[in-house]
Amino acid sequence: MISRQTEIQNPEAPIYCWLALTGFYLFGTFLLWRFGYLQIMIDNDRTFLSSIIVVLFFAISVYLGIAARRLSVLGREFNATIRDLAVTQDQSEANTTTSWLSEHLKILTTQSNLSGNNQEAMHDRLVERIHRGHAIGWFTSDALIRLGLIGTVIGFILMLGAVYQLKDEDVSVLQDLLGSMGEGMQVALYTTLTGISCSLAIAIYCKCLDRYADNLISHVVFYLAADQQNQNTEGSQ
Repeated sequence: MISRQTEIQNPEAPIYCWLALTGFYLFGTFLLWRFGYLQIMIDNDRTFLSSIIVVLFFAISVYLGIAARRLSVLGREFNATIRDLAVTQDQSEANTTTSWLSEHLKILTTQSNLSGNNQEAMHDRLVERIHRGHAIGWFTSDALIRLGLIGTVIGFILMLGAVYQLKDEDVSVLQDLLGSMGEGMQVALYTTLTGISCSLAIAIYCKCLDRYADNLISHVVFYLAADQQNQNTEGSQ
C-alpha cells in the first residue's frame, strides 16, 4: 500500500497562482490607464512596438493560464491514478484513466525490470511532457526583451538621423532638431521599458509553473521509488 503522502495535496495550486498573478497584473494595467501612462506610451511610440509587446504579453498570459490548468488536471490525474493502483492487487488490471500520465505510471509500475537506459528515457519523457505546456513562455519572455531592444535601436536611429540632416545653424532648426531627437529618445525608452517589464512578468508566470511542474515530477518519482521498494520487500518475503 502506497502512503497518501505521495499524493499532491493541492493540485489546483497552479491555476490559483496564475489567477493571483493575473489579477495583480490587471490591477497594475488599470492604474497605468487611470493615470494616463498607457495613452502617453501609445502617443509617443511612433513604431507601435510598445503596443505590440503589450498585446503579445496578454496573449501569452492567456496561453499560460491554459498551461496552468493543464498542470492542475495532471495533478488530479496523478492522485486518481495512484489511488486506483493502490487498491488493486494486480496493477495491470487497475482501473486507471487513459491519460498519458496514467499510462506512464502503469508502465513503470508493471515493468520494473526495465533497463537503466529505458528508465532514464521514460524519465526524460516525463519531464518533457510536463514542462511542454509552458515552455514557450520562456521563449516569449526572451523575445519581448529583444523586441524592446529593436525599439531602442530604432529610437537611436531616429535621433542620429535628425542630427545627420542638420545643415543650418538657425535657432528654429536647432529647436526642430531637439524635438526630433526627443521623439527618438522616447521611442527608445518606451519600447525598452515595456519590453523589460512584460518580459519580467512572463518570467514570473513561468517560474511559478516550473515550480509546480517540478513538484509533480518529484511526486511521480517518489511514488515509483516507493512502489519499487514495496515490490522488493514483497519479493524477499
